[in-house]
Amino acid sequence: MRPHVELIQEADLVWHPAELTRGDGKARQRNLSYDEENGGASTRVVFDSAWSRPAGYHHGDVEWYVMAGQVRIGDRLLGKGGYFRAPAGLCIPAIQVAAGTDVLIFREFGDWGFSASAKNRSRFVARGGNTASEEQGALTIVDTNRMEWMPNAYEGDTQRFLKLKLLYHDPAPPGQNNKGFVTMLAWAPPGWSDNRMVHHPVFEEAYSLDGHLVYNFGTLDAGTYFFRPARVKHGHFIAGEERGWTGFFRLDGSLINWITVNERIVVEGDAINYDPKSKYEAPVIAGLPVRSRSTGEWDLDGQ
Repeated sequence: MRPHVELIQEADLVWHPAELTRGDGKARQRNLSYDEENGGASTRVVFDSAWSRPAGYHHGDVEWYVMAGQVRIGDRLLGKGGYFRAPAGLCIPAIQVAAGTDVLIFREFGDWGFSASAKNRSRFVARGGNTASEEQGALTIVDTNRMEWMPNAYEGDTQRFLKLKLLYHDPAPPGQNNKGFVTMLAWAPPGWSDNRMVHHPVFEEAYSLDGHLVYNFGTLDAGTYFFRPARVKHGHFIAGEERGWTGFFRLDGSLINWITVNERIVVEGDAINYDPKSKYEAPVIAGLPVRSRSTGEWDLDGQ
């Protein structure tokens, strides 16, 4: 269970000691989203000193994306744009991180636990470390700088010019087409727009890396973040004219777009003990998501 977060500016959040057990060094994190039922989390972590950890396995599925600095995992050196994913229970090589490194770290299906070990967890859990596939799962390491932007495969024949880099895709079992996790970078080129209202059968989260993108919940600038549960409608996107917008995306299944046109919202009722025309009163709308102060007040009249 994670709350609907839309939007928060990461700079508004407080720092916590980083949840990186079994490691040597100093690091701190900001919690973008937290699952209090199973310990899953989406975090930004900054390493204040050099940091290292021996080989071993995570207790949850873990993904790292390097925004600045250097991370060495085994014999692979990852700089800005580097990414790796390790399924729960799979032994991975030792890690060394340079001081000043800045990363996004995501966990699913488990807390921050890590066991130093030269072997996989005994009685390795089925489904590849709590992913959708029936395979054990493998360590995924990607340098996104070496990847080409690809057309948006989730747009079918429309190809509305949104570009993607697919970092990880867990193939779903037969008959469960929307169950495999997906991680990708998305780029909306300068001036890109899409005036449709959409929703999906899967959750969708994103951290803004560069540029800005205006849509019905506000503006995605660098450092803004959302976690949107399945079936929440959103849309009317307009990318900035200079650099467009680039974001790191995660989904818990294939991104199927359900489209609504001619949309409208009607909220009616009789005020009892307040003046509905007062500038201090907003329309009564249930289910407003978590929002941080730098993203501003709700523009309920303009959206």
